[in-house]
Amino acid sequence: VLSDDDSGKRFILCEYNRDADSYRSPWSNKYHPRLEDAPYPSSKLRQLEIEANDIFTVYCDQYYEGGISSVYMWEDDNEGFVACFLVKKDGSKTGQGRRGYLEEGTWDAIHVIEVGPEEETTRYCLTSTVMLSLTTDDVSSGTFSLSGSIRRQ
Repeated sequence: VLSDDDSGKRFILCEYNRDADSYRSPWSNKYHPRLEDAPYPSSKLRQLEIEANDIFTVYCDQYYEGGISSVYMWEDDNEGFVACFLVKKDGSKTGQGRRGYLEEGTWDAIHVIEVGPEEETTRYCLTSTVMLSLTTDDVSSGTFSLSGSIRRQ
């Protein structure tokens, strides 16, 4: 996670917004650190990316009770585009956990949607990956540690 000084908002770092050693903010559309000749989405796709980030921020707050979300979009090689929706939630007592039951806890979700034209229709392919890790030492629920991931297409 990195903070975008231009927007004052944090964004998630991943392979989907990375070029060389720089990461593009979905809020300002700038690379951190600055990168010469960096790839950017088209203006039409950038507008869709801005709207998706605004909507997904509200969804993230309501569904996950906080956390950080980022949406990245780019053109693919087949006249379509790809969208990546990311959520990072720190559910620990010191993080964004609102219920206070977890000593440590993280939820990372990655949803990649490939959209492409196919004759008279449009093809969508969604791949979702969720990674979860949590630890509790609450006396009433017992002490345990759990982590895992699941991927579906």
